[in-house]
Amino acid sequence: MSGYYVQREALYREARAYELFAGNVEQVRDDLRAAFNRDRNTLGDDEYGAELAKKLPEMERGIFDVLAKFIDELEDVALGLNATARNYKAAEPTPPVTRN
Repeated sequence: MSGYYVQREALYREARAYELFAGNVEQVRDDLRAAFNRDRNTLGDDEYGAELAKKLPEMERGIFDVLAKFIDELEDVALGLNATARNYKAAEPTPPVTRN
């Protein structure tokens, strides 16, 4: 066979790996959010705690925005790999039908 050949199953496997990785990052995000929620009120009653309390919402937003973008990118890669595998499958020539 000449030309370019793609192993569709490898594309599907890699897509699944990205899906699993996205799920792992989602779990880390959820754990981090829970930690922020649990510990938010333990910043202390001094000037450092007060300053951190003022800045914490923006810091959290930045962290969770980045995590959301990262998860979206991982899911987009998985979708792209799955679509590519389906496209290659659709483009494969079908063997001729033999009649007896």
